[in-house]
Amino acid sequence: MKKIIIQVNYLVKEEHLEEFIQLLKNNSKNSLNEPGCLNYEAAIDGNHVFLYEKYVDMDAFNFHKSTPHFANYGAATKDLLLNKEVKVFEEI
Repeated sequence: MKKIIIQVNYLVKEEHLEEFIQLLKNNSKNSLNEPGCLNYEAAIDGNHVFLYEKYVDMDAFNFHKSTPHFANYGAATKDLLLNKEVKVFEEI
């Protein structure tokens, strides 16, 4: 089984940056408690937020996407963003 790496690039509306960061921190805490979530880190440059996630396998990532906190986070942040780009990688 290959580990799965998720890269998410957010471009956040500047007036909503603090709200977005708080929602992301809450989602991070919940995600790190999931079985199979190895890493969930974010970094910021202006209003560009980079998220790095790592899971033991694709099943763990699919479980993550099925959680209530994942759905709530998506709904709460969608109007705070100018753009969102998600890339899924397999670990080498």
